[in-house]
Amino acid sequence: MKVLSSQNAKHLRQVFLSLLILSIASFSIRAQAGITIQVNGNQIIGPCGDTLLLRGVNYAPYNWGWSPAELNLSEIALSGSNCVRLPWYAAGSGSTPSMTYADFVMLDSVLSQCVANNLIPILELHDQTCQNSSSALTTLANWFVQQPILDLIEKYKHSLILNIANEALYVNWTADPAASQSVFVNTYSGIVSTLRANGITVPILIDGPDCGTNLDVLTSVGSTLQAADPINNLIFSAHAYWYAYAGNDSSTYQAKIDNALASGIPFLFGEIANLQDDQILCQYTLNYQPLLNICQANGIGWLAWSWDRDGCPDRQITTNGSISSLSTYGADILNNPGYGLIPHAPARSSFLVNGSCSPQTGLGQDHNIQSVTLFPNPGQGQVSIRLAEPSEHLHVSVHDLLGKQILTKEFMAITEVQLALPNRPGLYFVSFRDDQGWKSVERLWVQ
Repeated sequence: MKVLSSQNAKHLRQVFLSLLILSIASFSIRAQAGITIQVNGNQIIGPCGDTLLLRGVNYAPYNWGWSPAELNLSEIALSGSNCVRLPWYAAGSGSTPSMTYADFVMLDSVLSQCVANNLIPILELHDQTCQNSSSALTTLANWFVQQPILDLIEKYKHSLILNIANEALYVNWTADPAASQSVFVNTYSGIVSTLRANGITVPILIDGPDCGTNLDVLTSVGSTLQAADPINNLIFSAHAYWYAYAGNDSSTYQAKIDNALASGIPFLFGEIANLQDDQILCQYTLNYQPLLNICQANGIGWLAWSWDRDGCPDRQITTNGSISSLSTYGADILNNPGYGLIPHAPARSSFLVNGSCSPQTGLGQDHNIQSVTLFPNPGQGQVSIRLAEPSEHLHVSVHDLLGKQILTKEFMAITEVQLALPNRPGLYFVSFRDDQGWKSVERLWVQ
């Protein structure tokens, strides 16, 4: 047996101590990250351990900066969405006023209203849209590490996702795609490293290159970028303006999505729309419905562009920001029986619904573990109510989208009962309450 010299032994002790410190630091940052949304393989996991399927809309708060009093997040909450992507600016752009975007109290209000309406906010910087400057993108990302923004991230880290920049950098659109792909990886790796070094543990969402369209690049480099993140908490986003990129062809959609799924990266479609710009706004009609059917069949998240205030009115979900003013496109996004946000409403974050997590149950501290199932949903005629535990006294009320109470009923000593449905099709909210303090609100679609 070889005997170590005192010098070698001292060196080994130093190495061991260094490794121990690194291990503790790594554990510490992961422990801090535990109250954020987390990535696990290709799954997105809420703070309470629930799997999140992110589906919702894009919405520019304050009407692209023009109307400081205008926020339509309570209307978006009625759409079935569980998240909303929020274009913001570090400095304003063109005619977009910078005054609103420089007011972080107003940004706080946006995030607060998202949380109050059980919507996960996805905060995105729009300044570098479709630009190809690595240095400008890096400079833009430093906006997130100024102290007022770090304070907001800390305040809302339980539910916040940061989308570094909208549709930045080119790969296939350059003379040397291989070199440009390396620039894409190195630029975002450096940005993520800076954000993590400043204590940001929330998920970071990275758009694909080539104005967001290039899912293939994300498929190729996603695992490399994820490995470069100290806490492996990245999500990837493609924008489905695929008139040319995928030939507007559903079989090509399927092939590209299959490749992304096989790569194991967590990804979603950050923008899906019915029309695509080129030389003029909304120049091309997009074959978006097969894409949404593919997403529905494969459990892929998506965010529709846009709730209101688009330069092309036919690409708006609503005509004036109210859910009562759906466009033809918006009615399909919300109500389509195959993929609509209302009939296939994604589960909302348990943390937002319950207000906190219990280490024992993963549910709200002030709620018991009772749960309720409505079936069939969508339904017609009557719906069955099934409780996870017997209830001695259950109060049930049904409200329409406008908050009007349609019916109320009380049941005694039940586990499963039937409830007659309103005879008018649409979305309703069914509220439950028992005498032990358990409360729940479920969405019910009547056909």
